[in-house]
Amino acid sequence: MTGGRTLRARLGFNLFDVFAVTFVGLFAVIAVYPMWYVLVVSLMPYGEFIRTDFVLLPSLTPDLTYYERMLIGAPHIFLRAMGVSVVKTTIGAGAGVVVTGMLAYAVTKRQVPGTRLINVLIVLTIFFSGGLIPLYLLVVNLGMLGSPVAMILASGFVNTSYFIIMRNFFSYTVPKELEDACLMDGASEAVTFFRVIMPISKPMLAAILLFLAVYHWNDYASWLYFVRDTTIQPFVMLLRHVLERPTVFRLSQAAQRLVQQEGLIPPRQLVMATIVLTFLPIMALYPFLQRHFAKGILIGAVKE
Repeated sequence: MTGGRTLRARLGFNLFDVFAVTFVGLFAVIAVYPMWYVLVVSLMPYGEFIRTDFVLLPSLTPDLTYYERMLIGAPHIFLRAMGVSVVKTTIGAGAGVVVTGMLAYAVTKRQVPGTRLINVLIVLTIFFSGGLIPLYLLVVNLGMLGSPVAMILASGFVNTSYFIIMRNFFSYTVPKELEDACLMDGASEAVTFFRVIMPISKPMLAAILLFLAVYHWNDYASWLYFVRDTTIQPFVMLLRHVLERPTVFRLSQAAQRLVQQEGLIPPRQLVMATIVLTFLPIMALYPFLQRHFAKGILIGAVKE
C-alpha cells in the first residue's frame, strides 16, 4: 500500500490506474469496433472485395453507391418503412412511459385499498404470462388483425421491470411533503403527477424512454404476428428483405450478376449500408438523453 501511494506521489498514477485505463480502453474498442466495421464496409467501393473479416481503415475512395440505391433507387420503400418505425417508436415509447408512470405512481398510494394486490399481480407477470395465443385471439376479437394499431397495442404499454423502477423512484425519491403541498394548494392527483412529479423525474424517465425506444424500433415480431402487410412493414423488416431480395433496390448490373452467382446473397456493402441506416436514428437520441442516462438508471433501482 505504501509503495502504491509512493508511486502515485511520484508519477501521479500507480499500477492499478494503468490496469483500469487499459481495461476500459480495450472494452471501449470491443464495443465500438463492430459499429466502425459496419460503417467502413458500407462505404467500400464495389470493386474492393473484402478478403478478410477484419477491416480497420476506411477506403481512400469511399463510395456512397449503396446509400444512393436505398435513398434514391427505392425511396418509397425506404421512406415508408422508416416512417412506420418512427411512428411506432414514438407512440409506443411515449405511451409506455406515461401509462407505466401513472400506474407506478398510483400504487404508491398505500392508503388506497387494493394497491398491494395490484403490486403483486403486476410483479407476477414477470414469472407467468398469458402467452402468444391469448394475445392473438384478443387482437382478432378486437378486430385489429392486419391493422397497424395492433403493432403498438400488442407490444403493451406497461413493462413490469420499468414499473418496478418507477414505483421505487416515486416511493423513496420523490418527497411526500411535495405531494402534500400540491394537494393542500388545491391541485388534483392528476395535476400533481403531470406538472410536478413528471418534471422532477426527468432522469429516470429519460433512461426508460430510451430503453423503450430501442425495443419498439427493433420490434418486428408484432408485425409478423398481427399485420403481415408489406406496405406498412417496419424498417427492421426491410433489412430482412434486403437479405432475401436485394434486387428490390435496383442494383447495378455487375452487382446483380454477383447476386445471381452467389445464390441471391446480397453484396456485403448493401447489407452494411442498411444496418447503418437502421441504427442511426436510435444513436441520434443518445446525445439528448446522455446527461440523464446514468443517473436515471440508478436513482430508481435501489431503495434509499
